Amino acid sequence: MSQYLALDVGATHTRCLVVDESRAVTARVRRSTPQETTAAAFGDRLGETVRATLAAGDLRASAIDAAAVASFGPLDTTAGTIRKTPNLASELTDVPVREPVADQLPAETPVAVLNDAVAGVIAEHRRGETENVVYLTLSSGVGAGVVLDGSVLQGRHGNAAEIGHLILEPNSDRRCGCGGRGHWEAFAGGENVPGYAREIAAGEGLSTDLPLDGELSTAMLFEAYGADRLATETIDRVGEWNAIGVANLVHAFAPDRIAVGGALALENPALVVEPIVRSLDDRLTVERPAIHLTEFGDEVVVRGAAEHAIELAR
Repeated sequence: MSQYLALDVGATHTRCLVVDESRAVTARVRRSTPQETTAAAFGDRLGETVRATLAAGDLRASAIDAAAVASFGPLDTTAGTIRKTPNLASELTDVPVREPVADQLPAETPVAVLNDAVAGVIAEHRRGETENVVYLTLSSGVGAGVVLDGSVLQGRHGNAAEIGHLILEPNSDRRCGCGGRGHWEAFAGGENVPGYAREIAAGEGLSTDLPLDGELSTAMLFEAYGADRLATETIDRVGEWNAIGVANLVHAFAPDRIAVGGALALENPALVVEPIVRSLDDRLTVERPAIHLTEFGDEVVVRGAAEHAIELAR
């Protein structure tokens, strides 16, 4: 039976699956995403994950008919690399993600690279129901994948719909991990929310029991919502930025539905998804799409990559 390998390289976690033609999982491995100081070392760790997945399924490399790597961007899908790594501890460039996978497989095995949110929307679109779908990920960063009229948008080098870098506030000094100012991700990406809270506290003098001078995390802010003034104000403002960003998405692509995933949304739906739904109508001049959490949970990206690998082999 044919087997297909999928690798999801996220800023926090790396997931690898092997599935058969019926989409049944043959092997599954999940690891922390490597925080290496060189691009070569990062690639080596990805190769180790692929080998571990094959071993977990007692599979030979020759059993894999095709593979797909879904990764955070910005990407160069032609070269098979991450161009920059704004959401990792190390700022790397031209990080190989195709080569470390291809090196574990026979030379004739096709290996594709695609944006992680594009993989997410492939998984969502395969569910059927609608031809115009957006997958929105709210996690360490902010991203989206788009299917319009049944076609997956890829764009130049696979970087279509990099909506985390939409400029929502051009006069803001808030810096995104990419270095730009006023981006959606600068306000709502999980890596940037603690800094946003510190900025609010410094600028407005809001009281808090949270460790502003210590290890403040986004999870701590969500946990303190309703009990801590700064945490509540910060998360409410993140919700507003998300609603503004989603309004831009709807006006740009007119989807029938938006499936929301990513750790922030999956772990805090009442504080992430519901504020978007509540305040979206007032920001739209077109019909509001259905908005819901992805049914694939934290495997939406790797499942979409598996679908892409299956299509690649046909």
